[in-house]
Amino acid sequence: MKKLFVLFIAFGFISAGCSKEQEKIMSETSIESNSETVTATKVKFLELKEANEIDIFTSAVSHSKKHPGSVNMTNPHYRFSIGEDDFFLWINEDSGTIMNRKETHTIYELSSSSVKEIYEFVKNG
Repeated sequence: MKKLFVLFIAFGFISAGCSKEQEKIMSETSIESNSETVTATKVKFLELKEANEIDIFTSAVSHSKKHPGSVNMTNPHYRFSIGEDDFFLWINEDSGTIMNRKETHTIYELSSSSVKEIYEFVKNG
């Protein structure tokens, strides 16, 4: 009985120590998204009309770095479509993240050059 008690105490300390690190990791790379909830919010749709606009976003998607896993992010800043694919976009001057609405358990980190181009597009749009 004492061994079981000691085991539970040790497990409790380990769990408490790991939970803070896991919280940090989840806030940086995790997204749990319910498309219905997100679409109900006011997300600005970026309409890509010109060929150069489509090229910027197509290149950004193809050169992005995949981060799979359950994710929990704030509501996206923008939404855009390329062909039949629909994406959410989180962007600021320093970083950018996209998520295909069909794959809500995977985010994609934009390259620094894509961040610059897309940030300029949304800032001037």
